Amino acid sequence: MTRRLLTLIALALALLSAACAGNDAPDTSLSPTVVAADATVSLTEPPVVASPLPLATPTAQAVASPPPTATLPLLATRVGSDYVLLLPREDTVPAGWAINPPPDFQTRAPQPGDTYRFACRDLPARSIGIATVGYRHLDGLPSVTIEYVIYPAAADADTALADMRAAAESCGPFTIGAGTDATFAPLDFPALGDDRFAAALSTSGDETNDLLIHVVKVRQSHVVIGISHSARADDAPPDAALTQALVERAIQNLRDAPSPTGPRAN
Repeated sequence: MTRRLLTLIALALALLSAACAGNDAPDTSLSPTVVAADATVSLTEPPVVASPLPLATPTAQAVASPPPTATLPLLATRVGSDYVLLLPREDTVPAGWAINPPPDFQTRAPQPGDTYRFACRDLPARSIGIATVGYRHLDGLPSVTIEYVIYPAAADADTALADMRAAAESCGPFTIGAGTDATFAPLDFPALGDDRFAAALSTSGDETNDLLIHVVKVRQSHVVIGISHSARADDAPPDAALTQALVERAIQNLRDAPSPTGPRAN
């Protein structure tokens, strides 16, 4: 795959994953974030504080936690490595696909007034962490980027999902990066999770291949699952059955996981 195509995919994915960061920067975060300069488009909040992926959950070190001050319980209590382990694995994608980019976890620390770019809007930053992984065909495309955007509580995730849905439904044509035109169109998707929306993102540019990206956001409690499934616009569209299977596996992994333990995600 050419560097230009990889860059475009990265830009598109960054836009899609710009919705989860803390000190949200542009829409260039992981989970097909338009931010991966190596090729994956995503709309999620931008990364704010990168934290190394913990190899194990400490059991002996007890960290004193401050007394609770919020009325809503903080549900995002699994450490980053636990969220990464709950991402869909290689057995969920077709044979001949490879991991790219590899699993990652980033901590977010949103401050009052922080925003991130999603489509044509600047949205309030609420997420406190994001776990991501990508898979792609050995030819480069098609590809999928999977993300778990973690919020302090289910109510925060619900509000963030509503913000992204409103932007996708109301924004007309917009621009990703420098010179890549983009537009959302409605996309049917099954009623999975606690809430969801789906849209087809079309991108085009004078110096890049045209892409069709199926963007699916599904809320499961305090986590918004994001799938960005990309293909060349002149090839077969993204496989809807694969997209649905990935969402179903993600929901199952998050729902059937042990009760949250350990330090907070942020």
